Amino acid sequence: MAKTLTPAEITAAAEAEQAEQHAAELRAAVENGDATITPAALAEAEQKGKFARLRIKAAEKKAAAQAEADRHKRADQVAAAARTLAEQDDSADLAAKMRTAVDALAAVHAAATNRHDRISDMVNRTTVIRNEAEQAGVPDPRARYGVGLTPMVGETGLIVGKTDPIAVRSVSPEDAVAAVVALAVPSGNATMATRAAKVCRNVPAVGDVFTQPAGRAA
Repeated sequence: MAKTLTPAEITAAAEAEQAEQHAAELRAAVENGDATITPAALAEAEQKGKFARLRIKAAEKKAAAQAEADRHKRADQVAAAARTLAEQDDSADLAAKMRTAVDALAAVHAAATNRHDRISDMVNRTTVIRNEAEQAGVPDPRARYGVGLTPMVGETGLIVGKTDPIAVRSVSPEDAVAAVVALAVPSGNATMATRAAKVCRNVPAVGDVFTQPAGRAA
């Protein structure tokens, strides 16, 4: 990033360039045989350029010293405020709330695990019946026995009832915990929002509790 020159520095720089250009012209003239130029005139021109450059350096040093003094003053203020913050910091409230949240999430994980295990066990039992029925040539085991698997690939769920069937779908404990975080603190994270939407969709009671779940209609 280029340094912004002050008006005084701009003037000094212009004077330095002018003096240096004049000295260069005098040197060139001497080299070309101009006998009217005296050593004193050349030295004076060169000294003017050097002096102007020294003025620029002096201005830069002064500006740097002023910037450092200002920075030091602001640093002292920040340090004092930081010390006050450190001395007055009370993290007990945060720790207590985190303890409550961790306990709550552990409870959510346990409840989701219990539900998932019960549905998984029933899915396994239903799968056995479906496989036996298919081997026996039964075209539609659910229509005959009133229980079958949900059609979504990779989904753990059941459809129960020959007429007006109802579905029960499981969600993983990890998805349940992720949904809690996404619903509590919407962050715009697409993956978290998708997991929350899946939980709200697959567990209607959860969707009913949260009237504005992320992507519920997804």
